[in-house]
Amino acid sequence: MASFDRKVERNQMKLNKKGKNPQGNKAGRTGTGSRMGARGDGDVFKGRKIILPLLLILLAGLYAGVALAGGSAEVSTTMFWLTIVLYVILAIALFLNKPYLRINKNYLFTAKLNRDRMLEAGQISKITATPNKITITPKAGGQNWVFYRKRNLFDTPAMAERLETFAKTHKVDFVKE
Repeated sequence: MASFDRKVERNQMKLNKKGKNPQGNKAGRTGTGSRMGARGDGDVFKGRKIILPLLLILLAGLYAGVALAGGSAEVSTTMFWLTIVLYVILAIALFLNKPYLRINKNYLFTAKLNRDRMLEAGQISKITATPNKITITPKAGGQNWVFYRKRNLFDTPAMAERLETFAKTHKVDFVKE
């Protein structure tokens, strides 16, 4: 077993030298400050999810209302009330999980489908800003990043100003409509 430990240690030293550290400690950091999430370096613009949580609360209310109005025997079961409570808990969890756009020196970060995503300045084809929406188009043909003022309560004018300076710095096409 000792030889296995030596192999692991040797491989870890190789990864540290390359700048790729699977443990995530500071020995393997490349110094870009590209820590994922909304708590890293750079300007962070946070929104708020409201549509899906409201829909879930409405669905739980309708479920309870229809069942109580029907007066069936299943209303008193624990599973019925547990379902309603779980809908409400899911709505609260989605409401508290804020969508964000973090603008770092050379990168843009956001959370899409519950995963942190990163775009380097060279990977961005175009940034389009309107009063109600910001669209970031990647070069690789991936999904556009769209941030809505009304749907997710983002401060799109402030985001547009900061993205305009980001685009000028990195020579990315910026369209203001």
